[in-house]
Amino acid sequence: MVIAGVGLMGGSLGLAIKRAKLARLVTGLARRPATLRQAKRLGCLDQGTLDPRQAAGADLVVLAGPVSSMPGLLASLAPHLPAGCLVTDVGSTKTWLCSQVKALLKRQGLVFIGSHPMAGSEKAGVSASRADLYDQSLCLLVPPAAGAVPAARLGRLRAFWRAVGCGRVLTVSPAVHDRLTAAASHVPHVAAVSLVNALAEEAGRDPRVLDVAASGFRDTTRIAASLPGMWADILLTNRTEVGVRLQRLAGRLLRFRRLLIAGQRPAVLKELERARAARLDLEPRHGKR
Repeated sequence: MVIAGVGLMGGSLGLAIKRAKLARLVTGLARRPATLRQAKRLGCLDQGTLDPRQAAGADLVVLAGPVSSMPGLLASLAPHLPAGCLVTDVGSTKTWLCSQVKALLKRQGLVFIGSHPMAGSEKAGVSASRADLYDQSLCLLVPPAAGAVPAARLGRLRAFWRAVGCGRVLTVSPAVHDRLTAAASHVPHVAAVSLVNALAEEAGRDPRVLDVAASGFRDTTRIAASLPGMWADILLTNRTEVGVRLQRLAGRLLRFRRLLIAGQRPAVLKELERARAARLDLEPRHGKR
């Protein structure tokens, strides 16, 4: 199999595949020789290459680069892949990607099913790879359209992600995927970025605020340390869904502000209690990692 893009997600996937002995040969495709050398040194790959032609004969290809790079990655690989080869990805948006690769997939006779393992870290690069990154995570499978792929291929990919370590695998449409991830992942990232930028602005007026930013602030904003380029891709390729939910969040914040300014303690308490109950309900779904 081939992993195209050997950063945190691709490198960790290679380690998980090798841990579970899921492939006879794991080949990594990257742009820089140094990345491939490090990936091989860490045990993420059996072999690495800069040449898409080395993917010839692969029965499974995983696109693991930034979302914006995936159409180009697939275009470089497609002429060398056998007809019927199964292609998936680990990207965080799907409607845009499916629209970009649709014509190419049909022309080359490839089978594409999107994947989104809900795992990751604010760390980046192959040096941060972990064999257990995907363990007990949810993986969303995203066929480009209803009935567009054989059930056997969907079953194969579901089994693959379970073997890699994912605890649950759900199948959704591209539109549903992007709506759900906008609410649960993309908008929270924008919120964390905005909180950090607001604190930085406050620090310009009084640097002591940085000393006061303790564990609560750091936990809330951990994801703001993620790679900006990667997240710009994610947010821009899902901008409609993210924009709708940012507007809703802005309305909720303004409402909370009005309650505070008016000194309405019962209403403020109700908001806090509702949030506490909802947050506690998340624990049985995800557990503590």
